[in-house]
Amino acid sequence: MEYLTSKTEGGIYRSDIFSENFKTAYISINFYYPLTKQNASKMSLLCAYLKRGNAVDGEMDRVGALLEKNYGAAFDIATAKTGEMQELSVGASFIDDKYAIDGEKISQNILSLVYNTLFFPITENGTFKAAFVEQEKQNLKNKIKALINDKQTYSLEKCRQTMCKDESYGVFEQGDISELDKITPDSLCAFLDELLNNAAVFVSYCGAKTDTNALFAPIISKLGKIARRLYQTQINNSVSEIKDVTEQMNVAQSKLNLGFRLGEASQNNLFALRMFNVIFGASPTSKLFMNIREKLSLCYYCSCYCDALKNVMFVYSGVETANIELAKTEILNQLGNMESGNITDEEFQNARAYLIDSFAQANDTPAAVVTRMIAAQILGHNLTPAEQIEKINAVTKADVVKIAKDVLLDTVYVLKGVGGDDVAE
Repeated sequence: MEYLTSKTEGGIYRSDIFSENFKTAYISINFYYPLTKQNASKMSLLCAYLKRGNAVDGEMDRVGALLEKNYGAAFDIATAKTGEMQELSVGASFIDDKYAIDGEKISQNILSLVYNTLFFPITENGTFKAAFVEQEKQNLKNKIKALINDKQTYSLEKCRQTMCKDESYGVFEQGDISELDKITPDSLCAFLDELLNNAAVFVSYCGAKTDTNALFAPIISKLGKIARRLYQTQINNSVSEIKDVTEQMNVAQSKLNLGFRLGEASQNNLFALRMFNVIFGASPTSKLFMNIREKLSLCYYCSCYCDALKNVMFVYSGVETANIELAKTEILNQLGNMESGNITDEEFQNARAYLIDSFAQANDTPAAVVTRMIAAQILGHNLTPAEQIEKINAVTKADVVKIAKDVLLDTVYVLKGVGGDDVAE
């Protein structure tokens, strides 16, 4: 694969990944804006509204027909939290032009759909269509309310909100019901303009080699030469006191979630952090899985993930109510083993192999390749997967131990089961 990254005069990040390994290509336009309750709510609602279609190609049914006509192309709009930014991504996967009959330019057809979606949304009387806005508001409210039905996701989100109560990271990415109530068709329409004019933008392509400058010219020209910047995620490595919150619910299986601040060592060595994460709890051969779940049978599941952009880690587990304290103690014991350098050669090599394999899997589809490349750029580097594998191979046990010694427990959030029969959650 050939990786090309650049930045336009207006501050738009470009990624072109050329490969002959795929019969399909992928393009995406990603917007990043500061994460607040207001912005998260508007972004989520805007995402749903834009999925309804556009003024040029028509509503959802006609867009579906257009995609089908273009060899079953796939088109999606999504929103997510990235550090302390809210992301709106507009992406499309489609057959490479060279496989189209009669030389049809599928890439141009699909890019026109992306262009029309962003710059010519469905309007009524000069603003967003009121009926669509209200329908999507209700759908989003129902989705936010339904979070509690997934106890694992709900409890982890509550842990995150408790830990980062006074930080943007604590904002729920799907939005806030009270904020949704304030949004009008006019304010949502204005938010799209605000996003187009101020957000950090990533324009990406993965597929066979082509003139991407010509392909993306209409969108980049429309976005203009506005001074854009990538909004910074604020990092807090200190813990004044451990937050301990217990919520009772009528469920059989309790949820134990621990939030940690990672420290300066993690900020200085991203690849050692990734090794630490996998050895500690993010793989089937990790200490948490092998010891707490398999050997001691204290949890139905026990895993962890690190957010390198925010420099935090969360351990999440499902436990019997009677085992909550014992499980917490053992999770911290396993972290202590990491701090003491109690890491076997087998654990270390398994983690390295797991990480390297994850990079290989990220090359399976053009969309995965683009996602990985954007993540790298946001983290401040343009290393290719091969170059990142070299970094992983260079990590030592001492590097991992240094990461572990900096980790501080910040928050304990327990969703305590007091009954119920949903053991399989």
